[in-house]
Amino acid sequence: MKPLLTVFLLLSLLGTIVMAQVDRTKQPKPGPTPAFALPKPQHATLKNGLKVMLVEQHELPVVNLQLVFQSGSANDPFDMPGLASVMFDMIDEGTVNRDALQIAEDIAFLGASMNWSTWIDGSYGTLQTLKEKLSDALAIYADVLLNPSFPAKEFDRIQKTRIAALMQENDQPAVVATKVFSHVVFGGQHPYGTPSNGTMQSIRSLTIDNLKKFYADHVRSNNATLIAAGDITLKELIPLLEKHLGSWKSGNVPMARFPKTAPELKRGVFLVDKPQAPQSQLRVGHLGTHRLNEDYFALEVMNTILGGQFTSRINYNLRERRGYTYGARSGFSYRKSDGPFLASAGVKSSVTDSSVIETLYEIKRIRDEAVTVEELEMAKTSMILRYPSGFEAPAQLTNQLANVVLYGLGDNYFNTYISNINKVTLADVQRVAKKYLNPEQISIVIVGDVASIREPLEKLGYGNAMILSSDGEPVK
Repeated sequence: MKPLLTVFLLLSLLGTIVMAQVDRTKQPKPGPTPAFALPKPQHATLKNGLKVMLVEQHELPVVNLQLVFQSGSANDPFDMPGLASVMFDMIDEGTVNRDALQIAEDIAFLGASMNWSTWIDGSYGTLQTLKEKLSDALAIYADVLLNPSFPAKEFDRIQKTRIAALMQENDQPAVVATKVFSHVVFGGQHPYGTPSNGTMQSIRSLTIDNLKKFYADHVRSNNATLIAAGDITLKELIPLLEKHLGSWKSGNVPMARFPKTAPELKRGVFLVDKPQAPQSQLRVGHLGTHRLNEDYFALEVMNTILGGQFTSRINYNLRERRGYTYGARSGFSYRKSDGPFLASAGVKSSVTDSSVIETLYEIKRIRDEAVTVEELEMAKTSMILRYPSGFEAPAQLTNQLANVVLYGLGDNYFNTYISNINKVTLADVQRVAKKYLNPEQISIVIVGDVASIREPLEKLGYGNAMILSSDGEPVK
């Protein structure tokens, strides 16, 4: 027993010596950059002009398809916000061959899933199924895509459901703040200035004929790309697509109407009243930039330091240092045209003005002072290490590829992402902060108790506060 005891004591002593040599007050240095490479996408085009992109993943017998349309809520007429969203909500509510219940039952019987949705710049139709059921699932998917009947009964239900949801949103200060911020920054005559899910007035005024016209204008084979990922080859996929989607017609597709000049920056304080609210919802920002900006990677690194993760400057200041909020963040919303930059937080009502001051302080500081080497490396490491986790399943992969298709990022985008992040320098961070952040021309939108927060906010030097409705219109 004594030899064993001696060995144990020696090992314990060695461990103590090693631990003593580790400075646990400092963050460990990051390890080497992880290797990351996706198979190169394969491309084909159907006879009707539908573009097809495939990335093979043969680990599981599953295939995920995603149609990416180059039309979204930005294509809504300015007097009909919510049209695209309601149309895609309705597309699987009945066809000339199946009613809504039969569609749901047929998809469930195959163990498949199907979903249709709309975002600002694009719309999506997804199908996930076992490979052996792909042809049967595609038959249902194609029926929904090519033969929607827009039944009046289902339209009435969806219309009422949407209106009820919008009424509930008016009681959610965070949602109201974001919508009003977009309206303030872009205005009502810009594709990004109206809510993608509509207003109560616009949804009430929609008709089935409106849906049919949007469908006829935008659901065209030349306005979409079909992305496939999973256990299938191009040789297997193309005949199935020709069989089920080959009759889909192309056509002239109306473009979103973006103004020729950028929206005017609106410096000021804009308040939406929520009487006796214990919290204020802050949205502080201005016009940002578009997705194809050559400074994208530098902007992403800069914003990660400013407000893009839990350890960012804005969150540390408002949450950890001052205890104003449970969380604060910032970000650029990159779109086909210039989207917004905004910092957001829900703060205690009594510190609304102080929270605005500290948010503006951090925006100014990252412009005027160089970030540290430690901040830069921590931001880049965080972005790089979490990146591969977004590609583990076929559905994740098609979602990632959807952005490549929607914004024309190129087949090699993912495989060069890490190297592009690593190239960002301290000088790049400060350069883009100075170029794209403008604290002197900033819109401060707050939903809260106007009676208690207005006077302190008007002392910040941004003029008298303008009171707005929950739709972003001036209250007279």
